[in-house]
Amino acid sequence: MAKVLRAFVIANEKKPIARAIKKGVREFLAKSGVKVSPSSPQLIITVGGDGTVLFSKKLYGVPFFSIGSSTSFICQATFANWKSKLASVLQNLKCEKRLLLDSSLNGKPLPLSLNEIGIRNPEPRVLSIHAKLGKRHYAFRADGFLLSTPTGSPAYCYSCGGKQMKKSDSRYQAVAIAPFRRLFSPRILPFAAKATVRISGHESAEIFVDGQVVGRLTEKGTLSVKASKKSFYFAKA
Repeated sequence: MAKVLRAFVIANEKKPIARAIKKGVREFLAKSGVKVSPSSPQLIITVGGDGTVLFSKKLYGVPFFSIGSSTSFICQATFANWKSKLASVLQNLKCEKRLLLDSSLNGKPLPLSLNEIGIRNPEPRVLSIHAKLGKRHYAFRADGFLLSTPTGSPAYCYSCGGKQMKKSDSRYQAVAIAPFRRLFSPRILPFAAKATVRISGHESAEIFVDGQVVGRLTEKGTLSVKASKKSFYFAKA
């Protein structure tokens, strides 16, 4: 049994409800004998929703306990039930390991991904996509292309026809966004498989990581993706 003695709280300050609950969380921690500090925390508590978790993922080495609305996919607790769940976590901290994805554009590293990495055409036109997934090559046209973690699989990936995966799965998934004539079907890739994505023609694509645009892909570029050796951890609640 691991009891939490130090924690750090991060909230989406743009949301009034998140600011209010952050104050309540800090008071709850103080009453529970937990020191609130950014220095060597045993637990990171986020308040706001899935976006707050993704914004804070750079702190991936420490387990997260996340509070959001009832529509959150990632958060373990809601604005209504966080107290009982947090109390349990503070007394007995156990973790769930989640897959992260590494990616690079022409060899330049991009941010880690907890949900998905993808490309899409900001214009209403299809892209000519060339994907190497492990040892197999695929060429097709689509509005875009996703490489999703198990954590991200119930979200954008699922909406694009992907499979909802077990959160603890060590594999990741390749999914096309609106493929022309459905010529590309979703594929599950093993942990060791590497993926590269290119496009041909005069179109350019936005590269996004967990919903944030981080670059552009042209026919001269290559987006490379692989399962990361780093892991993200959620507190079991």
